[in-house]
Amino acid sequence: MQQGHPRHKQLNRAKHEMYLHNMDKAEGVWTAIKNVMTGVGNAISLVGKQIGSALGINKQMYAPNVDYDKFEIKDIATDMFRNKAGIVGYGKSQTL
Repeated sequence: MQQGHPRHKQLNRAKHEMYLHNMDKAEGVWTAIKNVMTGVGNAISLVGKQIGSALGINKQMYAPNVDYDKFEIKDIATDMFRNKAGIVGYGKSQTL
């Protein structure tokens, strides 16, 4: 029986090496794109911080302390668990 021509083995190896080379190049391109996008994002963030500090709007704002019991519309689940009423109610009458 005749085996394949030796040149076929050489061509297959060359194709495989070219495939590996192309994959390595593609990975390098994606890494470069990612680095560029990260750099652009950092530059935009820095410019935004500079503008914010120049305008005096970069101060962190905190949410005020709110007493939710003062609101008329309440969450049913919050009422149930805050009053430890549960579903059964333990004898308390719940008005919604």
